[in-house]
Amino acid sequence: MKIGIFMDDFRLGYLVSLELKKRGIKYEILQSESEIDKYPLVISNVLHGRNIIFCEIPKNCARKAVAYTYGKRKFKKIVVGIDPGPKPGIAVVGDGYFVEEIQLSNLWEVRRYIDSISEGYKPEYIIIRIGDGDIVNRNRIVNTLIDTYRVELVDESNTSESITNKDVESAKAIAFSRGRRIQDKLNTVIREGYIRELQRRSRIESNGKITISRTLAKDVALGKLSLREAIEKMRRKDEER
Repeated sequence: MKIGIFMDDFRLGYLVSLELKKRGIKYEILQSESEIDKYPLVISNVLHGRNIIFCEIPKNCARKAVAYTYGKRKFKKIVVGIDPGPKPGIAVVGDGYFVEEIQLSNLWEVRRYIDSISEGYKPEYIIIRIGDGDIVNRNRIVNTLIDTYRVELVDESNTSESITNKDVESAKAIAFSRGRRIQDKLNTVIREGYIRELQRRSRIESNGKITISRTLAKDVALGKLSLREAIEKMRRKDEER
């Protein structure tokens, strides 16, 4: 399926073409309205019609086009899988089809990204599924979403046996797993037991060579560092002694 792009703004048309290319969708830039009927779907910021997607935000234009490539005017159900952590992995599934993935720079970007997914795909309903592995960051993410979205907590022990990339790949597995619905905001207090758990995980991650300090463990819990970054900091500190 090849999509036509007809815009009165060259830069907007170019940006839309980049978004389509990222998603592997074939396209052609149209020079006149007379070419529109040659294409099953046209993206435009000036025209309306049966086979036209009217939009003005490049990423949203591409998201609307994705549904058409699966024979749908739009996805009925969007499921977003989130692998929580300092740099959350996100995977998006539309009516059972995997359609989008990203790793964010920090957990505070999650709400804005979920809002853009909802606005771009405009599904009838949307479910957010979050892995239960990173307690503090998981709870922070839940609390930013619970007022607007249906949020489910997924047992990550059932999703990660064969996963090596513990970010986006894990988010995909989470998206395809059923979870337990969360109705209320969760506690984000960093408890002593969680600090000890992070120190234990640092020993496992480093094959027994490194135990991160309580200070570094707290930075991990607060989302300032990933566990790997904390281990590297501790390793350098030990080497300097």
